[in-house]
Amino acid sequence: MAVAGAAGIAGLAGCLGGGSGDDEEFVYAFGRSPTEVQFNIFRQSNFAHSIQDQTHHYIAKGDVKGNVWPDLPESLSVDGSTLVIEFPENYSWWSGDDLTAEDYWTYLEIRRLQDPEASDIKENVLVDDYTIERTFKGDVTPNLMRADLTDQTFGKLTTPRWIYGEYLERLQDATTQNERDTVIDELREFQIPIDQLSEEGLGNGPYEVVDWSNSDTAFELYEDHPLAEQTNVERVRLISEIATENLRAMEVNDEIDMYPEGLIGEVDRGDYPDNLQNWKEIEWFRTQKIAFNWKNEHLAKRPVRRAIAHALDLGPIVDAAVEAGLVGDPPAVQTGLRSSIHEKYLGEGWVDQLIEYPIEADESGAVDLLEGAGYTREDGSWLDGNGTPVEFSFLTNDGQFQSSVGVVVSDQLEAFGFGMDVTTVGSTDYYQTLEQYDHDMWWIWHVAAALWHPTSYYSNDFYGVEVGDPSSDAETGVTGIPFELEIPSEVGASEIQGDGVTIEPAQLMADLPVAGSEDEVREMTRTLVQWFNFDLPNLLWIEERSGSWGDVEAYDFPSGDEENVKLDMDRPGETALMHGWIDRAE
Repeated sequence: MAVAGAAGIAGLAGCLGGGSGDDEEFVYAFGRSPTEVQFNIFRQSNFAHSIQDQTHHYIAKGDVKGNVWPDLPESLSVDGSTLVIEFPENYSWWSGDDLTAEDYWTYLEIRRLQDPEASDIKENVLVDDYTIERTFKGDVTPNLMRADLTDQTFGKLTTPRWIYGEYLERLQDATTQNERDTVIDELREFQIPIDQLSEEGLGNGPYEVVDWSNSDTAFELYEDHPLAEQTNVERVRLISEIATENLRAMEVNDEIDMYPEGLIGEVDRGDYPDNLQNWKEIEWFRTQKIAFNWKNEHLAKRPVRRAIAHALDLGPIVDAAVEAGLVGDPPAVQTGLRSSIHEKYLGEGWVDQLIEYPIEADESGAVDLLEGAGYTREDGSWLDGNGTPVEFSFLTNDGQFQSSVGVVVSDQLEAFGFGMDVTTVGSTDYYQTLEQYDHDMWWIWHVAAALWHPTSYYSNDFYGVEVGDPSSDAETGVTGIPFELEIPSEVGASEIQGDGVTIEPAQLMADLPVAGSEDEVREMTRTLVQWFNFDLPNLLWIEERSGSWGDVEAYDFPSGDEENVKLDMDRPGETALMHGWIDRAE
């Protein structure tokens, strides 16, 4: 059984070297410190989310049109309820061991056997060294079968069979759920630090880890990789943007060759040298939101949530994010989805029926909502029916744009008359703090899976619209949202008049990824969107645009022509690097 390695042999404080003055070294920035993360895919605590995009290949990714494409596999074909995954025969791990279908089959079986009764998968069959047949229990649309492989974290091939095989054998031998839970608990305990990843050759990308420090990681081209001959970039250095205090200075001083997930916005254009240009722009999948904790007695009331939507002016909130480096605009309609997929998954013109919430602040509308719910404003402060001031706690982290956005949100709500208590924590502690659910509102990305599909936006977790376990005997989930509730029978109605429609949002979110037809996908998505628009469990405040910028004079970046659909996906910069599509300019 794999165990955590010793402290990184090259884990020295500081950086490995200078900027991009070394013409042989391609320098880019993203993510966290390599010495603060680990690479066991089943241990999400301190998992290497961003570094993994450089060390391991994706199985599949989704493009901006909602299609799903194989990345590492040669094909993802569908036969009835079975998805056939065909792997190439010429890939290997950095250790030199052949990369085979058994590596991914090991992951799929561990995932299924955690709770085989609850799993949507009937069986994963290892047909031969390079073929897996994955059969679903019910009828599932082909695109959803493929989409199940695209998760931004779990969608990579990160499970060498010799590391995880013993856990799989123990799960296969387990006869009760308690026995399975014991295995999974142990699986979640062990860590794979970066020194073990490097020394034991547990990666499979075209560049292997050869050195690291607290703030950056050095890679060299893995000569046995099938794509190694496609590029003349032999050395790469990944700088941790979180661990590097002077990253902005490095960028404007032309010491960074690429940023893989982001654009140089109009606000910053004058600060950057002319050779640094946006070479790829996409209508990104990601939005951002303010989540409401319905365990707060005030936020449990729909009029209060709607009043906050009216009191906030989204323009200045977006402006604060743009000043901090993001690119995007406020959403026109509160649907919980990216507007670019409205027509595809909801139908032409369907969103026109929904409730319109203001983008600019509508104070009179907010006042009407609160007064109608029994609140009064005295000396500029809102009081509930007992005369107690209404106060909210707001959680954000200390990232540049997160903290600045938190200030604007808090200031606007305080100016409107709510008491606000803002808690700002470090990024490494943020998610653990969030999951205690002790705060009334918090900032969070909306959608973590890099897929332009309703299943991503309506995932039942804090990245989606979190309710909780739909099999729970409780009446509400972790954030106080009921497992069963009512919405109007008429789409776009602001109140329930007469007989409403009873829905179970948590169950709908569990059923959506295994819908049997496109009609079912549309029906369930419409119900979830109507609920989101009616109840406002969250408030979306920005739809981001993204892409990649780089040094277009020193390097040749791919053109992004239509035939290269893989660039219309998340993090096009790293996608290009992982496929050997970036070359030093001659």
